[in-house]
Amino acid sequence: MKYGRFTLVLTLSLFLISCSESKMLMKSLRENRVPVDYLHDSKIADCDRSDGIALTAFDGHAFDTDLSVTKINGEVFPFLFYNYIEKNFAVKLGQMSLDRDYSDFFKESFAIESGRTGCYSLVDEPAENDYTLEIVYDTCITVSKYHQNTTIIFLIFTYSIYSQEVGFPAQTDLSVHVTLRKGDEIILDNKYFINKTLPPIPSDNMNINKMRFDFVSNMAESLSLGTKECIEQIIDDINSGIRKN
Repeated sequence: MKYGRFTLVLTLSLFLISCSESKMLMKSLRENRVPVDYLHDSKIADCDRSDGIALTAFDGHAFDTDLSVTKINGEVFPFLFYNYIEKNFAVKLGQMSLDRDYSDFFKESFAIESGRTGCYSLVDEPAENDYTLEIVYDTCITVSKYHQNTTIIFLIFTYSIYSQEVGFPAQTDLSVHVTLRKGDEIILDNKYFINKTLPPIPSDNMNINKMRFDFVSNMAESLSLGTKECIEQIIDDINSGIRKN
C-alpha cells in the first residue's frame, strides 16, 4: 500500500513539474546564439551589367524577436512497475537566437549574390534610366518540434529514471513580395513562397546542452537555406524581366 502511494506521489510530482517545463526549455534554448549564413556557391554569370537597380524599399521585419516554446501535448502512462511521461513542444525561432540581424543578413546576401549571378548592377541612388526594386517580407517563420520523455522503473526498494530528448526537423516558411519598376512601369510584381525542411542533426551520445544548441542551429540553417533559395529565385526573375524589357 505504501509502495503504491509512493508511486502515485512520484508520478504526480513529475507530471506537475512537466507543466512548467515549457518555460524551462525556452530559457535553455534562448541561451544559444547561432550563426545564420549564406553559401555563395553559384557560378558567376558572364553577362551585361550596365542596367542599374536601386533597392528603394526593404521590409524584412516579419521575423519574431524572441524564440518561443509552446507545449503541444503530453501523456502519462502509469503502470504497475513503470511509468512513462511524454511531452511535446512547438518551438519558433526568433531574432535574438541569431548572431546577426536577419534583415542585414538578407540585404548583404542579396547584394553579394546579385554581384555573382545578376545581370545588372546595384546602385545606391537610381538615375533616370535605372530600375527600382522593393522587397517586402509578408511571412518569415521557422518552427520545429521538441520531444521529451521520461521512464520511471520501480524496483522493490528504489526506482530508476531514464530521460530522452529529441529534436524534430526544422521548417522555414517564407513569403516575399517583390516589385521591380522602371519609372512608372512595373516590370516584375511577384510573390515568392518558400518552404524549406531540414532534418535534425543526429544526437547520439550527446549531452543535453550540446543537443539543444544543435537543435537551434538546425533551425537557423533551415532559415539560411530558405533565404538562399528565395534570393536565387528573385534574381532569376529580375534577370528575365530586364531581358524582356
